[in-house]
Amino acid sequence: MTFDMSSSALRHNRASGFVPMLEVHEGDLARADAILATADLCDPQANVALLGDKKFLFSDSGKSFITYGVKGRTWVAMGGPIGRQDEALDLVQAFLAKAKQARAQVSFYGVGPQFSSLARVLDFKMLKTGERAVLNLDTFSMDGKIRQVSRTHRNRHIKQGFTFAVEGPGAVRANLARLRTISDQWLSYQTGGEKAFGLGSFDVHYIDRLPLATVRDKDGLIVAFATLWPTADRSRLGVDLMRYGDDGPNGVMDYLFAEMFLWAKAAGYKAFDLNTSPASGVMPSWQAPVLTSMARLAYKYGEKIYNFQGVRRFKSKFHPDWEDVFMASPKSTNAFRAALTAASLINKQR
Repeated sequence: MTFDMSSSALRHNRASGFVPMLEVHEGDLARADAILATADLCDPQANVALLGDKKFLFSDSGKSFITYGVKGRTWVAMGGPIGRQDEALDLVQAFLAKAKQARAQVSFYGVGPQFSSLARVLDFKMLKTGERAVLNLDTFSMDGKIRQVSRTHRNRHIKQGFTFAVEGPGAVRANLARLRTISDQWLSYQTGGEKAFGLGSFDVHYIDRLPLATVRDKDGLIVAFATLWPTADRSRLGVDLMRYGDDGPNGVMDYLFAEMFLWAKAAGYKAFDLNTSPASGVMPSWQAPVLTSMARLAYKYGEKIYNFQGVRRFKSKFHPDWEDVFMASPKSTNAFRAALTAASLINKQR
């Protein structure tokens, strides 16, 4: 993915050309949903904009947006601009201008390597904050030794009458009671509870907007589910919530993921995005020595706060490629404060 760096795109943005959303309304979420459905500049995680816990900045064309959280005088964008590639630079500059007017510091959290072209033009620093697991679907197959465990679980579940389907958007409300039970049971075993900002939570208004992958037993009862993050160009299909109930059989998530991979490949997606492993692979950096040192310590010793290593191990079992994830910001931004703000937004701390 590249950005338009033509002379017209490089001109200084007119701040009045973009209107910030001071409150999140259903109309804003509908606008964002429509942009996601047609965007040529897209990322699976951009679907988390539909959670409704962030502000929006829309382009004057109405075809692009930035979504961001605010805490004090720190503004954290979730990912980069979404929509039209030729509007990306102007929209970022409008965001910077608006933040400057509010005397706020800015960062872009959870961006991938594709953001680097914008970062160079804007003279941003990019600090690695984790790694994203991405499965190449062009070469994916259930054959071979590395897929033996997944293949065994898949074959066993099929023989036992389990079925997989991708339903919706709009399938959640019809199954709401059952899905909520599964979610509550799953959460009872997790550290830290529901998240926000860059990760979805079990909110019916949010998850009902997304495709829903389900596993049902031979009696038609849902025993596991996942919410999917599509992209308009089908470059990637991402996964957000992944949950199973107390009556889910051993290996049900291996079955669910194997079926999701096969479904995505058949639907024409090029890659399956297993989402980010926070703090994974972070190395010391002279640009932010305290931040990177704390990230390394959190990954090594912070299992009571978040299952850092467990998340990495789970995703590794599917043998993905690993892509660096960054926080990008102007050099004047306090990286440590920006990272703490992002963490507090993710953990719903106001």
